[in-house]
Amino acid sequence: MVRASLAAVLAVAVVATAGSEKPEKPPASAPADPFMGEYVGTFAPAEGKKAAAEAKVFPVKGGEYRVVLRVPPVSEGPSKVRIELSGKPAGGELPLAGKAGKVAWSGRIVEKKLTAAADGAAGGTFEMAFTVRRSPTEGARPPDGAVVLLPQTEGPPPLEAWRKKWKALPGGVMQVGGGDNTTVGSFGDCRLHVEFRIPFEPRRRGQGRGNSGVYIQSRFEIQVLDSFGGAPAINGCGSLYRVAAPRVNASLPPLRWQTYDITFRRPRTGADGKLTRPGRITVLHNGVKIHDGRTFTAPTGSARGKGLADRGPLRLQDHGHPVQYRNLWLVELEK
Repeated sequence: MVRASLAAVLAVAVVATAGSEKPEKPPASAPADPFMGEYVGTFAPAEGKKAAAEAKVFPVKGGEYRVVLRVPPVSEGPSKVRIELSGKPAGGELPLAGKAGKVAWSGRIVEKKLTAAADGAAGGTFEMAFTVRRSPTEGARPPDGAVVLLPQTEGPPPLEAWRKKWKALPGGVMQVGGGDNTTVGSFGDCRLHVEFRIPFEPRRRGQGRGNSGVYIQSRFEIQVLDSFGGAPAINGCGSLYRVAAPRVNASLPPLRWQTYDITFRRPRTGADGKLTRPGRITVLHNGVKIHDGRTFTAPTGSARGKGLADRGPLRLQDHGHPVQYRNLWLVELEK
């Protein structure tokens, strides 16, 4: 009976639509959204023990919100239960409705509490409360010998480390604008820490929502995108762009500082230029391992420079969205 109940509530993944729209211009200080964010609590199946669960709530076009409920939480791997609900605010609360297979679900969010239940005997119930999750590596300090490119300090960032003088903001923050930006220095194998903040663009979808990217050696992109609440995608946040989707989607909501901690080993070639060893990359997104020694043999899309190289600059992509970066440093690794 428990297995049948869980199977009945399995739902399809969020479909991310590619966006060619121009990014909207958010206000200088975007207002806090009353419902958007993460909720944690429990799922009680019709029969069986309660389990830890989470929900991600985010606005989409037309004033509507989408809610993705999961068991177990994203940090624990693929979901056993995934349900999508949607709704529009009414009278200070957010009523929700949706279907998982043939089972109808309803719920609501009011005063930072989310509840949802299946209609009828099969399915179960969710009880959750709003939470603010922060990356455990936010604010990580560079070790001795690190190359510091953007500090997390008061005052302007060291723009002399970069080819373009992007907008400098307080706290050592640099904001995208004026074309892709590359470091003056070039690097090979490295361990890289990056902190980024994606703007709030609720009326956009897919690739038109907070798009940027971190290019190692200006050739290998880890995508930056507002993918909060979506399914892992080969072009979503945390992907080795168009090569490998992240194992799980560990994104935080827009306007929150997020982190990448990357260990990068470039592909090797022999004297004849032929590949002798594939590259390898491990990525932690907000402390969650999303790539574990993933191999690759060629640059990703929009790479600069021909073929493979021993060294290359770090490049941050300008895709027309005011993404912000700070506390960016790397440690070069021995071959």
